[in-house]
Amino acid sequence: MMSRHKRLLLIAGAIALVVAIARPPRPHADLEILTHHAGDTAPQQVHAAIDLGILAVSVLVTWSRQLAR
Repeated sequence: MMSRHKRLLLIAGAIALVVAIARPPRPHADLEILTHHAGDTAPQQVHAAIDLGILAVSVLVTWSRQLAR
Protein backbone atom coordinates (compact mmCIF):
# COMPACT_ATOMS: atom_id res chain seq x y z
CA MET A 1 0.00 0.00 0.00
CA MET A 2 1.27 3.45 -0.95
CA SER A 3 1.87 5.96 1.77
CA ARG A 4 -0.29 9.06 1.90
CA HIS A 5 2.68 11.31 1.01
CA LYS A 6 3.56 9.34 -2.15
CA ARG A 7 -0.09 9.25 -3.23
CA LEU A 8 -0.37 13.05 -2.86
CA LEU A 9 2.82 13.54 -4.89
CA LEU A 10 1.48 11.25 -7.62
CA ILE A 11 -1.84 13.13 -7.75
CA ALA A 12 -0.07 16.52 -7.80
CA GLY A 13 2.18 15.34 -10.64
CA ALA A 14 -0.80 14.10 -12.64
CA ILE A 15 -2.62 17.42 -12.15
CA ALA A 16 0.50 19.37 -13.22
CA LEU A 17 0.76 17.22 -16.35
CA VAL A 18 -2.90 17.80 -17.27
CA VAL A 19 -2.54 21.57 -16.73
CA ALA A 20 0.63 21.69 -18.86
CA ILE A 21 -1.08 19.84 -21.72
CA ALA A 22 -4.51 21.48 -21.56
CA ARG A 23 -3.52 25.09 -20.87
CA PRO A 24 -4.50 27.64 -23.50
CA PRO A 25 -1.75 28.95 -25.78
CA ARG A 26 0.23 32.03 -24.76
CA PRO A 27 -0.88 35.37 -26.13
CA HIS A 28 1.00 36.13 -29.34
CA ALA A 29 1.04 39.47 -31.15
CA ASP A 30 1.85 39.54 -34.89
CA LEU A 31 2.62 43.01 -36.23
CA GLU A 32 3.12 43.50 -39.97
CA ILE A 33 4.09 46.85 -41.49
CA LEU A 34 4.02 46.38 -45.25
CA THR A 35 5.22 49.48 -47.10
CA HIS A 36 6.63 47.89 -50.26
CA HIS A 37 5.18 48.36 -53.75
CA ALA A 38 2.67 45.69 -54.80
CA GLY A 39 4.75 44.80 -57.88
CA ASP A 40 8.02 44.42 -55.96
CA THR A 41 8.91 40.72 -56.13
CA ALA A 42 11.79 40.95 -53.64
CA PRO A 43 11.12 43.66 -51.06
CA GLN A 44 13.61 44.45 -48.31
CA GLN A 45 12.46 43.17 -44.94
CA VAL A 46 13.25 42.91 -41.27
CA HIS A 47 11.66 40.20 -39.14
CA ALA A 48 12.07 40.01 -35.38
CA ALA A 49 10.50 37.83 -32.72
CA ILE A 50 10.63 38.09 -28.94
CA ASP A 51 9.35 35.36 -26.63
CA LEU A 52 9.22 36.35 -22.95
CA GLY A 53 7.64 33.13 -21.76
CA ILE A 54 4.25 34.64 -20.95
CA LEU A 55 3.96 36.77 -24.11
CA ALA A 56 5.37 36.43 -27.61
CA VAL A 57 5.68 39.26 -30.15
CA SER A 58 6.55 38.92 -33.83
CA VAL A 59 7.23 41.98 -36.02
CA LEU A 60 7.65 42.08 -39.82
CA VAL A 61 8.57 45.30 -41.64
CA THR A 62 8.93 45.42 -45.44
CA TRP A 63 9.88 48.20 -47.86
CA SER A 64 10.82 48.58 -51.50
CA ARG A 65 14.35 49.46 -52.45
CA GLN A 66 13.02 52.49 -54.34
CA LEU A 67 11.47 53.85 -51.13
CA ALA A 68 14.79 53.58 -49.28
CA ARG A 69 16.53 56.02 -51.65
